[in-house]
Formats: sequence, C-alpha cells, structure tokens
Amino acid sequence: MSIAFSGKGAQDYSVSESVSPYTKAVVATTNDQDACRAIYVKVAGDYSLTVDGKVIAFSGLLKGHIYPVCATKSSSANVIFLY
Repeated sequence: MSIAFSGKGAQDYSVSESVSPYTKAVVATTNDQDACRAIYVKVAGDYSLTVDGKVIAFSGLLKGHIYPVCATKSSSANVIFLY
C-alpha cells in the first residue's frame, strides 16, 4: 500500500513550504483525503484514524495538541489534518 502525497518532488516546494512545519490545514472527514503530515485535535477524546490503509483507534488524545501522524481519514471533524 502506498500513501498518496501531494505529488510534489523535493525540488517542487517553495521556500515557505519547506521551512514552515505546516502550510495548510483541512478539517478531517470520514472520506479519503490526501495523507497529512500531522493532526491537530480540537476536542479531547478517542478517534479512529486511517493510517497506511488501516483504521487505528487512538484513545486519550488531548485538546490543542499536534500529533505527528500521517493519516488519510478520521472518524470525526474534531481532527484537523495539517499539511
């Protein structure tokens, strides 16, 4: 299983994209999305995230935290995908 990234190669990123940790934030959905670089949790709780094609249950995620998880789908819109 391969992860679909934005299709950019290493030389295709602008300076601001390559030096900033995240350049875009998107509300997660239950539909497949591009693989993110990390997630931000809006509301503390338990969430199921699709990682490398498998649904993984994450419990005890804290509000306001960024987690370095490369996910493509979430069980809740309380998760923000960071790119």
